[in-house]
Amino acid sequence: ENMKIIVYGAGVMAQYVKESVINSGNEFVGLVDPLGNGDFENLKGNNIDFDAIIDFSHFSLLEDVLEAGISKEVPVLIATTGHSEEQLKKIEEAANQIPIIKATNTSVGVNIVNEIVAFATKLLKDFDIEIIEKHHNRKIDAPSGTANTLLEIVKENLDDNGKDYRTIYGREGHSKRAEKEIGVHAIRGGNIVGEHTVIYAKNDEIIEIKHEALSRKMFSDGAVRAVEFLFGKKAGLYTMKDVLGL
Repeated sequence: ENMKIIVYGAGVMAQYVKESVINSGNEFVGLVDPLGNGDFENLKGNNIDFDAIIDFSHFSLLEDVLEAGISKEVPVLIATTGHSEEQLKKIEEAANQIPIIKATNTSVGVNIVNEIVAFATKLLKDFDIEIIEKHHNRKIDAPSGTANTLLEIVKENLDDNGKDYRTIYGREGHSKRAEKEIGVHAIRGGNIVGEHTVIYAKNDEIIEIKHEALSRKMFSDGAVRAVEFLFGKKAGLYTMKDVLGL
């Protein structure tokens, strides 16, 4: 069934989503951007018809996004990161009324890598574990939402949910690596779309699980697939795992 999709945001990702919506045979309604770079500055008081919202804007617009979704009773995909605890609670509350996915990464491959890392960590828990992420020089948050998700997955699969482990962001100084330490490193430069690597090292062996994005199209295609999944579902908080049947 053909859906009318509205997109919050007017940046690079929002443009990709517009393309993905059109290519998927759904109807693109417009971009919402309070700074005036989209088709609408906001949805309040505008009588616009839509069946779903994809949010690639900024965490500061979360309240507007949820309000629009609830008032129209349509599904919402939130693909922004950097939300406060308070905002995360608002997402959970909104999910009592509408179907929502909050995804730190909408690509198919990354969500499969999450599963692989969960499995690998169980087998390699006595290895030194480090996470490296690389992105373009315009990315605002570090580490990336995807790296934070990988860190959570690693910890969940260590003994006692990794309670004895310390997370070290970057490293400097004059002390050797502690045994129960997970290093997280963020590289920023040029136009790197996104690269995430989990490294397991012990003695003379290294195992790496790596995902590299060659274009942002995979995020936008995944986002459209996610709202298609949500269409007609009952209220609740869903994940990309549900979308991909993992």
